[in-house]
Amino acid sequence: MPLTLEFTGERFVPGVPGEIVHEHWHRYAFAQSLTRGRRVLDAACGEGYGSALLAADALSVTGVDVDADAVRHASENYERAHPNLRFLQASVASLPLADGSVDLIVSFETIEHLPQSLQAPMIKEFARVLAPDGILILSSPNRPEYSPPETPANPFHVHELDRAELEALLVPFFPSQVWLAQRQWFGSTLWREPSSLSGAMGAQAWQQQEDGRVAAAKLPAAKYFIVVAGRDTKTVLPSVPELSLFSDAGETELKRLYHQASEVLRLDRLALDQQKRFQQTEQKLEKELQERDAAIEQMGEKIGSLECSLKEKTARLRYRESLIGWLRWPLSRLRRCFSNKDLGANG
Repeated sequence: MPLTLEFTGERFVPGVPGEIVHEHWHRYAFAQSLTRGRRVLDAACGEGYGSALLAADALSVTGVDVDADAVRHASENYERAHPNLRFLQASVASLPLADGSVDLIVSFETIEHLPQSLQAPMIKEFARVLAPDGILILSSPNRPEYSPPETPANPFHVHELDRAELEALLVPFFPSQVWLAQRQWFGSTLWREPSSLSGAMGAQAWQQQEDGRVAAAKLPAAKYFIVVAGRDTKTVLPSVPELSLFSDAGETELKRLYHQASEVLRLDRLALDQQKRFQQTEQKLEKELQERDAAIEQMGEKIGSLECSLKEKTARLRYRESLIGWLRWPLSRLRRCFSNKDLGANG
């Protein structure tokens, strides 16, 4: 029977709803497009779903995590379906792998969970186990945006980095870099229809499938059309981007949804408080009823005892009455005898 892991907020677990789903699955979908024919290391693999996703195209995948329960869960749930996948318990700062033994390392949301003293050793270990032409794909929260001063800190993050700090850690071992930004946002999207010649887009789009894999997302049907047109077939039309995004920069929609969610949580707490008060009142009434039932039962026992005593006394009284009635006849004869003797003496 497959093992299950509880979602604590520290690691992503498939089936958990919310924005965390899109963030984590998108990273692994992006990495999967670079895994074909490569030996892959998923550093801090957690539950194992990402390692299993990478194994679909990779030559081999090794998932490493410091948590024994996570490794046991991942092995039980994913290794059987993927012969090229294995899981090991180890620290990312001390990997049980040979030098140059992997071609691609994926390390998503790992570095911020380590103390500052282990972050550079982790990067050094990645460089050691990578082949000379190997690639590292690493993600890390941007501290100024992820943890602004007015927000509570993530209790599972030990040492977060800003861009300059992360770059300084990477440069000594990975001087060649391409940076991508990731953020969920609300807004409007314009995309250029696939060319009739190439049939391809310049941007990636992914979607999660029911079997847990990811696949290229089909473009949704256009709700509106925007057409750039010329009056003459020889007119050179201006170059338009493959993808154009208009962002809700103030995140007003996201804040509105957060406010609604907070209100739902507040009402839930209020309902729970009322339910607790109702249960407490119900328990108090139940206790009072039990006490009354016990008192009534005691009164019933006393009444029963009194009835028994009354029956005994009534029986004794009847016995005495019958005894008195039985003694009346000889007493009356004695009285008559004594009366006759008195009469004879007087005569």
